[in-house]
Amino acid sequence: MLNNFINFIKFDDNKRIIVSVNESYSVYLQEEKNRQLLKKALIDLLQDDFEKLEVGKNNCRITVKAGTESTSIQKIQSSLKDSFGLIRKFMGM
Repeated sequence: MLNNFINFIKFDDNKRIIVSVNESYSVYLQEEKNRQLLKKALIDLLQDDFEKLEVGKNNCRITVKAGTESTSIQKIQSSLKDSFGLIRKFMGM
């Protein structure tokens, strides 16, 4: 189910975490309220390791403290899998 929403999660050349969202859901990234919710969720998840969120047309660039990139991407991947798992249960999938 995760692949229906997320194209990929990887590092760019600057060690920022890139989360690419399926084009059909990109409209949600453009709403300010959703950007603020996303930023709050990242701060709650990554705490002091979070530095910056940049939102593009269909991707998010997440900057974290140097040295925490690998653990941060693992936390993000795990959180997304858990969240979509709950959605699947709720929808009876």
